[in-house]
Amino acid sequence: MNMKAYGLVRIAAAVWLIAYALVHVWWAIGGEPRFLSGRESYFPGGSVPVVLGVLGAVGCLCAAATTRRQVGDSSRYALAVLTAVAGAALCVYSFLFPVVVASLLFEGFRTDAVASLLATGSGIVGGILCLVVAAGERRRAAHTCASCGRVHGRSPESREEQAPGWAFAGAYLAVCGFAARMSVWLVDTIAGRWPTPESQTNGPSRTALVVFVALMSLAGTLLPLALAHRWGRLWPAWVRPLRGRPVPRWLVLGTGLFIGASLTAYFGIAGMIAWIRGDVGGAFLPLLLEMGGYTLWGVGLLVAAAWYFASTRPPCPPTAGQVTC
Repeated sequence: MNMKAYGLVRIAAAVWLIAYALVHVWWAIGGEPRFLSGRESYFPGGSVPVVLGVLGAVGCLCAAATTRRQVGDSSRYALAVLTAVAGAALCVYSFLFPVVVASLLFEGFRTDAVASLLATGSGIVGGILCLVVAAGERRRAAHTCASCGRVHGRSPESREEQAPGWAFAGAYLAVCGFAARMSVWLVDTIAGRWPTPESQTNGPSRTALVVFVALMSLAGTLLPLALAHRWGRLWPAWVRPLRGRPVPRWLVLGTGLFIGASLTAYFGIAGMIAWIRGDVGGAFLPLLLEMGGYTLWGVGLLVAAAWYFASTRPPCPPTAGQVTC
C-alpha cells in the first residue's frame, strides 16, 4: 500500500470511528433502539463502545497527522499499540457478528437480525480499520521494505519456506481443540441427547445442519493444517491443473482469521466470563471440553494464521529492498 492510499485509510478509519462513537453516544443518552433486541454485544453498552470508538479515532487521527512528518520509532510503536488495542477491543465487543451471520444463513431473514448485523458489523469494520492502521504504523517503525512489507533477513521470503515449530503447534492445537469440542457432540449424539426435540422443531433444517457440521469439520481439520503446511500455500502435486501455483492468499488466511477471531472472542473471552459469572450452566467436564475446545481452536488458528500472513506476502522485486521512511 503506497503512502497516499495509506493516508486515505487512516482518515477513513478516523471518520468511521467518530461516526460509530457518535451513534453510541446517542444510544447511551436516549437508550438502545428496540430493533436491536439486545443483540449488539454480550458486554455492557453505554460508554464502553463510545470509549473504544474515541480511542481508535484518536489513534488514527494521530497517525494521519504524522503521514508526512519524521516521527521517532518509539512514537510510531506507541501509536501502533494504541490503535491495535482499540481495534482488538472493538472486535471483541462486536463478537456477536459471526453469530448473527450464521443466524441469517441458517435460520433465514429476520429484521432484528439484519439490524444486529449492521450494528455489530460497524464495530467489526472499525476494529479492522484500527488494526490496519496499527499494522501500518508498526511497519513504518520497523522500517520494512516498501515493496513487500518484509524486514529482510528476519521475515520469510517466499511461500516455499518451512513453517517454524510455533506455527505447527498452533495448527495442531486448533485440531485438538476441535476434537475436544466434537467429542462432546459425539457423546451427546450416541446418548440420544442431540439433536433435542426443540432443535428438531425450531432449529435449522436437517440439510442446513449437515452442511454446517461439514463446514465446521473442514474448519477444524483442513483449515488449520493448510495454514501451517506447504500445501496450504502452494497447490500440491495431486491437484494437477494447479500444481505448484500459489493458493489464493485470502481464501485460507481470511477464513482462518475470521473463524479464529470469532471463536476466541465468543468462547475464549465472552464464554469464559459467562461461565465464571454463572450465566452458563451444565456438567463441568462437558463444559470444559466445549468452551476450552473452542478457545484452543480459535487461538490455534490465529497463531498459525500469523505465520501464513508473513509467508504469503507478494514476492519482493529483485531490484527492491528499500525501506519505508
